[in-house]
Amino acid sequence: MPKHAIILGAGVAGLTAANALVDQGWAVTILEASDRVGGRTFTKKVDQHLEEQGAEFVHCDHHPRVMAALHHYKIAIQAPPSTDTTWYWQGVAAPADPRDPSLQLLLARIDEDLKLIDPERWITADNAHLDRPFRDYLEAIDARAATREMLLAWTGTLTGANPSVFSALGILRDFRMFGSAKTALEAEEHRIVGGTQSLATALAAPLAANIAFLKRAVSVRRRPSGFEISTADHQVFPADAVIVTVPFNTLHALDLPFLTDPSLSQASRRGHANRSGKHWFDPTNPFESRISASPGTLAFMDRTQTSGCIIKDDQISAQTAAQALGLAHRHLLNARTHAWTHDLNAQGAWMTIRPGHAAVVDAAWAIGAIDPTFQIANADISPVWSGWIEGALYAGHSAAQRLLNN
Repeated sequence: MPKHAIILGAGVAGLTAANALVDQGWAVTILEASDRVGGRTFTKKVDQHLEEQGAEFVHCDHHPRVMAALHHYKIAIQAPPSTDTTWYWQGVAAPADPRDPSLQLLLARIDEDLKLIDPERWITADNAHLDRPFRDYLEAIDARAATREMLLAWTGTLTGANPSVFSALGILRDFRMFGSAKTALEAEEHRIVGGTQSLATALAAPLAANIAFLKRAVSVRRRPSGFEISTADHQVFPADAVIVTVPFNTLHALDLPFLTDPSLSQASRRGHANRSGKHWFDPTNPFESRISASPGTLAFMDRTQTSGCIIKDDQISAQTAAQALGLAHRHLLNARTHAWTHDLNAQGAWMTIRPGHAAVVDAAWAIGAIDPTFQIANADISPVWSGWIEGALYAGHSAAQRLLNN
């Protein structure tokens, strides 16, 4: 009898782990709480164009696993149309220039701290002092408020969160993945032809018989011969191994009685700092990309120039966001939105850690190294490219390899 693994979640991480295990002769069952694959890669077709409700961009020069997967499944990428970016500060429009000399000095100073980041570990003794609010970190290294606000406007595209709430360590880890802070802000973005969900669909195709939809896992319990997973509809699934790939913010809803340290559940219940949502709308005229520093929000158009998108914190009103970006509020009255913070299966968008979270997720990732038969492995927990599609692929592959090497 082959070994049997149950994977919780049919997002990119779960599907990647499942394919790797099936290829090596394992029996695999994927329990997916929703009615689709992809998790936070969620593409909707509106009229004749695509609107990404979740993950949207890849960086072909920095995401080798994504590029390899796209090549394998013969999925193309395309660059978005070239457009200028306008920066809005206190309602005033100004040309956005990441080459500003004062900003470059600040980025160079940040790069000094990137040397303290271990790409394989969320937090170490060398960088624990960086685990504090990003705004506090910036104020300590640069006294010029205008320069700090310029950087915060650019970094909003990476964090989707209030800089007084998210950890400097988290965004510095993102910068480290790109190689430098300057590269992170200037890296060329590409979109996946057919939408980001097309990669998840391709990963899921050979696993059709392995996926059980509308199966929300509510508990995982150890048994003398493995594990027992219970679902919300009172089904019970036995397994030799379990890989949990559900988002960080939903982990608290999963009963894991053998994890006696309450810190993971407590951090998950509080949620990470990102509360961003994407709001697609129909503008009267095409517009250039826009970034607002205060409040932090941004807007851009899809490649067909027929649909616009605002990304904003769900605690900022649509009217406030539109005004900050110089856009007409009336366009957002019927915006097409997937509210990730209200999505029971996600309870938030991509991971942006709060101060104190780094130690929690570092310990969560280490669980699978200690006992590969139970792992928490998703893009949120991944120490490599956390929150990105690249991170999901890394997490799924790593989980499978841990189990296969056990």
